[in-house]
Amino acid sequence: MFAAALALSLAACDGGNNDTQGSPKVTATAPSGQASGTLTPSEGATPSATTPGGRVSDEAVAFQTDDGVTVRGHVYSSPGPQRRAVILAHMFPNDQRAWQAFARELAAIGIAALTFDFRGYGETGGTKDVTRIDHDLSAALLFMKARDYPLIYLLGASMGGTAALKVAASQDVAGVVTVSAPVTFMGLSAQADVPRITERKLFLASRNEAEGGAQAAQQLMQLAPEPKDSFVFEGSAHGTALLEGPNAAAFKDKLIEFMQR
Repeated sequence: MFAAALALSLAACDGGNNDTQGSPKVTATAPSGQASGTLTPSEGATPSATTPGGRVSDEAVAFQTDDGVTVRGHVYSSPGPQRRAVILAHMFPNDQRAWQAFARELAAIGIAALTFDFRGYGETGGTKDVTRIDHDLSAALLFMKARDYPLIYLLGASMGGTAALKVAASQDVAGVVTVSAPVTFMGLSAQADVPRITERKLFLASRNEAEGGAQAAQQLMQLAPEPKDSFVFEGSAHGTALLEGPNAAAFKDKLIEFMQR
């Protein structure tokens, strides 16, 4: 299904808190030789990837959280109208690079994608603090909302999924998907948040994960109100490891189907 969707498109062209999260200062990395500053949604693009039949742009961006952290990431998009966008939250101990190849694939079929590094990781740098990464994701969501995408989805792996659940409970989104996400991770807890998410929810995991992903998905299903769904893949792949191996195509199909429904 994913391969078919991709081909069709190409032919046509890883303890939290509940603090109130304010609007971030939206900034983007400026092209070489120019100063960085507050930008309009159309500025800061640095195309760097090309797909057969269409161009996928890789735009380096930065935005500030309500507690003063500058988060850095990349927006992937392609020419033409794009009503849907997804924010990809990475798992521990990886960084945004685990999502980037898939982000390009999504952009090629018309779903804009934002990858970013949580505080203390990758391009964002600084001090790691898992208990506050939901602030980073909330800032990412506000950044994408400023670009007027009608439908914005949250997709998080492992700790990124826990953060996504916290943010989805307090911000308007089109839907939220978690992959191998625990209810609580290193002090970040979504237990009180999940019952408050009214948007569509999809919980994914592998049956034999050492981290107990399937059991966590079942727990999330029990906590969550409708609408909700879950799927457990065979094997032991955890989080973004599902992007490779025998379940990769089916995994991508599930994600794309959820966002295109």
